Amino acid sequence: TKAYKHLIIAYEKQGLYSKALSLADEKQYYELGAKICLHINDLKQAAYFYSFFDAIHAAKLYRDLYCYYEAGYCYLTTFDALNAIDMFRRCTDKAQRIHGLKEVSDYALVLYFTKSYESAFRIFLALDDYYSALECAERMKEDKLIASCRLLIGYEEAEKCHYHFAAQCVEPFAPKKALSYYAKAGDYKEQIRLLLESNAYEKAIQVCLIHN
Repeated sequence: TKAYKHLIIAYEKQGLYSKALSLADEKQYYELGAKICLHINDLKQAAYFYSFFDAIHAAKLYRDLYCYYEAGYCYLTTFDALNAIDMFRRCTDKAQRIHGLKEVSDYALVLYFTKSYESAFRIFLALDDYYSALECAERMKEDKLIASCRLLIGYEEAEKCHYHFAAQCVEPFAPKKALSYYAKAGDYKEQIRLLLESNAYEKAIQVCLIHN
């Protein structure tokens, strides 16, 4: 008679849990399915059912079960991108980790294009995507955030041995660090220019002598 809820309960009372849960899923009785799963202590299946009506609870269950990929998606459905990033980064499966973080990045892009620059900035920063974060900071016209992003980009590029570009990024905000990067890049003319601008004439002379 299509009284599916009663049929699910009848299956449960007979101990036919697999049939009960399959029908609960098929007919979208998610709360009942979650209740049955908790009764039989099937927490992973319970998290699955919770994901349809209480994603935060589902995320916590998945997290406690070390199902970080599933937990990340649950957090993302509630627009909690920062917790989603934390979960995806814990994934031991590289493909899952990359795919999950890309989903968060795509979400941040949507925020950016809808002019939610502050929210997008926080997410890009958490993703270590400093170039995108810089774009958001420039849209917000926040000088301190722009400076922070340029410094972070400089440090990141320096780790890749792109010293000349790193120096150009940090020069307006950290001239001493820029001086170090120009030295590592072998660009002594830029070193001398910076030293002269800061009236460090003796050090400039030393650099000239070193490079003949």
